[in-house]
Amino acid sequence: MTSSTHSPPEPPPHEAGNLTKLWWAKRNPPEDPKHISFKNKAVLVTGANTGLGYQAAIKYAAQGASPLLLACRTQEKAEQAKASILRATPASGDIIPLGVDFSTFAATTQFARKVQTLVPQLHVVLLNAGVGMPDFRTGPEGHEICLQVNVLSTTLLALLLLPQLCAAAAADDSFAPHLTFTSSRAFLDLVEDDVPPGQTLIERMNDASKWVDRRQYDLVKLSAFFSVLGLVERLKSDPDGRKIVINAAEPGLCKTNLPRYYPLAGRIFMSIFYFFFARTAEQGARTLVSATALGPESTGRLWANDILVPPTDFMLSERFRELQRETWDEVLSILREHSSDI
Repeated sequence: MTSSTHSPPEPPPHEAGNLTKLWWAKRNPPEDPKHISFKNKAVLVTGANTGLGYQAAIKYAAQGASPLLLACRTQEKAEQAKASILRATPASGDIIPLGVDFSTFAATTQFARKVQTLVPQLHVVLLNAGVGMPDFRTGPEGHEICLQVNVLSTTLLALLLLPQLCAAAAADDSFAPHLTFTSSRAFLDLVEDDVPPGQTLIERMNDASKWVDRRQYDLVKLSAFFSVLGLVERLKSDPDGRKIVINAAEPGLCKTNLPRYYPLAGRIFMSIFYFFFARTAEQGARTLVSATALGPESTGRLWANDILVPPTDFMLSERFRELQRETWDEVLSILREHSSDI
């Protein structure tokens, strides 16, 4: 890993309006981390066939990652992503396309086992797969689908791949393995009143009567960040696990196909909104890739706009710590029902 002398411009303060922050972000994209080498590093990217994941995969391929594992919703999409990446960059490393449906625990577990047979070590795992819905929808496992894909299955995959990350940490002290969740600053807007006692966060997200699309997005991102913190705590007692950098990265609002499930009117509105306020997927992917080369100071932190985001008052509160412990314990309880390896 190498570092850059780039000094990012000062972003608006957290208290600034959302439109102000979006306007600034579009006009101040993050630095392209072309100076970072991933030569002969085993890298896994989920959600790699479109948007942020695809653009991140191009960067990893161009910067020497090998093998580069592309996790996409179907094998066909993964094969197409590989072909497209090879056209986009003169990559010489091994690219392995893999299909996986994160809507079920069984498929996620099967995918993790396949990865374990393909690569004994992983240097970078970028957990980018995600869905966004305009209304409440339950997945095959009985959980709200965004919670299922973005939190439960993603956390399950992270836990199942820890042995490969620990193996890389034990074998090479020159490159700290990285486990990075694609995240969002949206959860920073939450305050204690948004998560009142009486219902766990998982119960709240599974409650159709409480569903509000924007709030659900914030709560899902908060829950995923709780997984980051839970994983950090889990590895504290492991000498090799402590070497793994576990963090979250916010690419900003980017032009992707995330609103693909929205009705036509919603997609038209988003396309106009994107024109004025959204970065390109390539610009957003810069943040994801650079996050997977940060030092240990980024562990348990959120990386955005080329800086580590300061914690909010809510994040420093006892309620936040209480909610994190409660949510992490509940996530583990759910996952243990489906995997004996947790």
